[in-house]
Amino acid sequence: MSEKISQLQTDGSFGSTYNISRTASMFLSPEKIEYSKVKTYLDHRNSYESEWCSVLDGIELAIEKNEYVLELENDNKAVIESLMRKKRPAKPYVVDYFDQILDISKKIDYLAVRWIPRELNKADKLFRI
Repeated sequence: MSEKISQLQTDGSFGSTYNISRTASMFLSPEKIEYSKVKTYLDHRNSYESEWCSVLDGIELAIEKNEYVLELENDNKAVIESLMRKKRPAKPYVVDYFDQILDISKKIDYLAVRWIPRELNKADKLFRI
């Protein structure tokens, strides 16, 4: 591949006490420029939905920064496995995220997806700033 690859890490967080969901995206361009974004949602059901939304938010951030060659990393095995296998999730409330991710991925030249342990996920650290 002749183009340089951008690194994208995403994470979701859900506080059950107040039903506040947050997504975090940490993006590193090939030029070593770092972008990050944290978004808050009040309509998510649980952390699983937050994780799915974080992937969509992260890809949208990359496209916003005109980056179309991506390595996506997330620490939720179910989300990553579903995307890698292009298998619709069993939970109906996250299927729309899956469909949107596949749709928006058509705008990207290259998208690699892999699981990473939480302690290596820099996006997770954005929740503690």
